[in-house]
Amino acid sequence: MHFRENIHDNFNSLVGFNFTRRRFVMALSSVSFEIEFTIDNLSKSRKAALSTLGQRIGTLRPAIFAHDITRCFLAREMLGSTAIGSGVAAPHTIFEQVCPPLIHVTHLKHPVDFRAEDARPVDVLLCAVGNRHDIRWLHIALPRLARLAKLPHLAAKLRAAKSGCAVEDILASVGIYSERTMPKKAA
Repeated sequence: MHFRENIHDNFNSLVGFNFTRRRFVMALSSVSFEIEFTIDNLSKSRKAALSTLGQRIGTLRPAIFAHDITRCFLAREMLGSTAIGSGVAAPHTIFEQVCPPLIHVTHLKHPVDFRAEDARPVDVLLCAVGNRHDIRWLHIALPRLARLAKLPHLAAKLRAAKSGCAVEDILASVGIYSERTMPKKAA
């Protein structure tokens, strides 16, 4: 999938200037994500769910303190809910430390209130984290995670997933690839 930004010819006629039309194309699908999946049987609040998520990511990113990860998630929630609808939230943060991008999918056994616009309690967390030194991962992950939440059949598959491989396959269907699901380049 490619991200395209066009400067439209209409703009030239509106402002009376003669700008050259340009097309910017970035191949973003080449980013490979580490993908993790867990089922959270204990959390019964947004703070508890984000804290548990921070702890899990802290074990996967030992150079970053789990407490700092949790604080980042909670600070981001204070800016506005990361709920994206249909019972899905997409907490995300950017680390200073160099680390590979990670998508962590958590199924919450006890849906929690994330103050979603649709008022639906959240039972799926689609978390995206990575480093600020190469944020291509962010440009890939967030819009595709939002698309995943808006497609009811895929959101239902995520809720029913029982393994990391199943989650990887679902994420690959919206263009978020792991090493295992990355499409092979044509020779």
